[in-house]
Amino acid sequence: MVGDIDTAEDIVMDCFLMLAEQPERDERILSMKNYIYRMVRNACINHLGTKVSITDPQHIPDIPDDEDDSRERCEREARLWKEIDRLPRACRDIFLMHKRDGLCHRDIADRLGISIKTVEAHIGHAYAVLRGKAGIIYAFIFL
Repeated sequence: MVGDIDTAEDIVMDCFLMLAEQPERDERILSMKNYIYRMVRNACINHLGTKVSITDPQHIPDIPDDEDDSRERCEREARLWKEIDRLPRACRDIFLMHKRDGLCHRDIADRLGISIKTVEAHIGHAYAVLRGKAGIIYAFIFL
C-alpha cells in the first residue's frame, strides 16, 4: 500500500509499539486481528496523506473513461441496495449499523437492548441472503 517494504515494516512496528504501550485493552475489541489490520491500514493512509498532496496533478490516477463499466457498477450497486432493502427491518438496520456506520456488535447490542448473539445472528442472516443473490457480493461492504 505504501510502495516501500522498509516504510511498511516501520509502520507495522510503530503500530505494534502503540499496542504494547497501551496498559489495558478496550473490551469492545472483539477481534484483535481485525483491530490490528485496521490500525495498520489507517497508519498507512495517514502516511500516504503526509507524502502526497491530493491537489498535485501528477499523483491523480487516470480514471478510465469506460461508460459500460461505470454503468454496470451502478446497476450492481443498485441491485445490492435493493436486496438490502428487502431484508427484514431489524436485520437490515443491524446490518447497516455494522457495515455502513462501523459499529461493533457490542455497541449495536447496547443501543438496541439486545444480546450480542442476536446481533451476530442478524448480520449472519444478512450475509447469507446477500451471498445467495448472484452478483450481489461487493468487497467493500464485507471489509
